[in-house]
Amino acid sequence: MRALRLGILKDSGAPEGSIDYTTIVLLHGYGWHSGVFAKLVPIAGRFNARVVLVNRQDYPGAEPFTLEERAELLKAAIELKTNPLSARDRLDVFMKGQAREIYDLLIHLVAEHHIPPARPEANTGGIIIGGWSFGASWMTALLANVASFPVHDIELSRYVRRVVFYDTSDVALGFPTLPHVYFPLTDRTIPAEQLAQLFAEWVTAYFAHGDTPEQYQSRHYLASPPPTLTSMTDEERQFIQHHVPGDSRGGSDHLLMGSGYESGLFATLRKNALRLPPPNASLVGDAWRDVEVRHLWCDHSVWLIRWGEVSMRRELEEERKAGVSLRPVSFVRVRGANHFVHWDEPERAIHAVLAAVPADGGEIEAKL
Repeated sequence: MRALRLGILKDSGAPEGSIDYTTIVLLHGYGWHSGVFAKLVPIAGRFNARVVLVNRQDYPGAEPFTLEERAELLKAAIELKTNPLSARDRLDVFMKGQAREIYDLLIHLVAEHHIPPARPEANTGGIIIGGWSFGASWMTALLANVASFPVHDIELSRYVRRVVFYDTSDVALGFPTLPHVYFPLTDRTIPAEQLAQLFAEWVTAYFAHGDTPEQYQSRHYLASPPPTLTSMTDEERQFIQHHVPGDSRGGSDHLLMGSGYESGLFATLRKNALRLPPPNASLVGDAWRDVEVRHLWCDHSVWLIRWGEVSMRRELEEERKAGVSLRPVSFVRVRGANHFVHWDEPERAIHAVLAAVPADGGEIEAKL
């Protein structure tokens, strides 16, 4: 078995006496590590769940990227200016490697912890893996590449039953974004050394959006509830924030987000993640044809989350009309919640991840 490069930050362990618990594996976003999900750990057993919090490379507890890997990200950023197709191909190889790291982590969990097999009909057992915010790019990379990974003793298709795009943005999914709408990471007036902290304040706020892009709020957030950042102690903020990968002066997340979006890689990964290969396709591995994709969104998050959800629905409708064979996709709306629902309302967050798809296939509301 290959050595793990991702870091397991916390593991709630199996609920006592349960033989059909669900294992929830979560990957974090940009500038925050998976300690941001810490409030899910003590309540997992109440939901017959095990929660495993995973840190990506370059974040605490995981291996840093090698000099060669960093060089690939930098080369892609440089190539983007003159040869975006070459940059996309270079990053495609990089993200396939990242997807393989997740695949190997899931193999490790099944092998070492005797995870109960999935029972989709009962909405129990198996593994639900989710990528929050920028972490959803790792989920699209996983689904886009999984059929190319070899299957040995452990058949992950017997365990993985849901992949969650957890409150993710148009950028992480590669959709065309809205022009001229404020986004701190593209605000050239913010000094580089202040960008990460100002972004953290903005992204933890509550925004009351209207139904159309013209009614989205980008700067003016609600006074109540206040931004989640203000409810955290200094110790909590210092623990769960990790600004180095998001540093605009060459951090790995910063390079990957910009180049992955501008080169079109994130759009390619999204399309390939949602589309199923033809039934007669010759595959190295297993395409996970029956694995559900869940688009979970909080309607008081920053505007990029709302636009990502609208864009996803639109594309799925267009693909189905064109006769494209797609994975099963469900939508979960968490009303009144912001981007940090797992911190402010952990019970609603875990319910949104675990809730069964209604028999009529309708949208799920995360209520408790």
